Amino acid sequence: MGLSLRERDRRAELVRRAMRAQGLHALVVAGSTMRKGHLQYLTDYTISFDSAYLVHPLEGEPTLFVFTRNQEQHARRSWVSDARFSPDYGRDIAERLRELGASGKGVGVVGLDVMSAQVYCTIQEQLPQARLADAGEIIMAARALKSEEEAALIRESAVMADGAYAAAQGRVRPGAVDHEVFAEMDYYLKQHGVIEAFNLATAEPLPAFPYLPVGQTLRDGEAILLEITPRYQGYYAQLTVAAPIGRRSAEREQMVRVARGALEKGVEQLRPGRRACDVAVAMKAVVEAAGFTMPQRGGHGVGLEVDEPPALIPQNERPLQEGMSVVVHPSVVIPGRGGVFLGGSYLVTRDGCEKLYKSELQ
Repeated sequence: MGLSLRERDRRAELVRRAMRAQGLHALVVAGSTMRKGHLQYLTDYTISFDSAYLVHPLEGEPTLFVFTRNQEQHARRSWVSDARFSPDYGRDIAERLRELGASGKGVGVVGLDVMSAQVYCTIQEQLPQARLADAGEIIMAARALKSEEEAALIRESAVMADGAYAAAQGRVRPGAVDHEVFAEMDYYLKQHGVIEAFNLATAEPLPAFPYLPVGQTLRDGEAILLEITPRYQGYYAQLTVAAPIGRRSAEREQMVRVARGALEKGVEQLRPGRRACDVAVAMKAVVEAAGFTMPQRGGHGVGLEVDEPPALIPQNERPLQEGMSVVVHPSVVIPGRGGVFLGGSYLVTRDGCEKLYKSELQ
């Protein structure tokens, strides 16, 4: 990743300030190939296989435990100089915590959704006096507000999404197959140094939301729903479109117009002081006034993970803050007859928001 040591120190201080406030002597941060954001935030290390764990003390140097010797070599290129292969995560984490004097003190656990029960139980057994507590919100709160360095990488990821969509459009024509379009997106991204992406491509009949390609032949007058989410140097941005195949039907044109109108109204609410629910409610009102439904979330946060808080749903009253990065993507659906799903990535700024994509949403 193209992040500076100053960025490393900013993050460490932010997290340690929260640790002091909660009386925590150390954090144990779990990560996996599916949930790597928390660990990567503090290490600048990308998990390529299985899992990894970080012991992050209030004072002193952190220790990164990885799954193989090969990963150990790569981990030593990260922000953490003390990177170790571990054949037994629970035992080695407990031993490191003991060395740090954590027995009898508060130890925060980050990533309980990915930490194995075996690792957790071993730590409990070997450090029975340690007070284990869920500390996931410490890292999530820090991750929610992006620094300028992080914002720069998300902007570049959005550029990559635009490029991948432009490449895919060359394949969107009657007679093509959905996986050919999918391959064009993937090829473009890998050509431009994006090794990992969360991409979807679903052709009609009846798609309302994108999914993986299934070998569907594209037919004139229909659409292929694309979700393009490159991970550029650790950070995701997302673009969602309903690319027309030949000439679009009148019903589909109406859906696209309504989706664009809903997106416009939602983005008007995307500013500090407004709430996540304000964005969702504004979009839902436009969609339902036109006689359609909006059954899915109106969007979500994006950054080190594809899907982060805040969820843009009517029930979420979380305030929006400067520095948040979000995907706004209203859906316009006729149950049983399909729909469209349009949107892209934005940064919440002091006075509103910054649109990160340049593609025309179709």
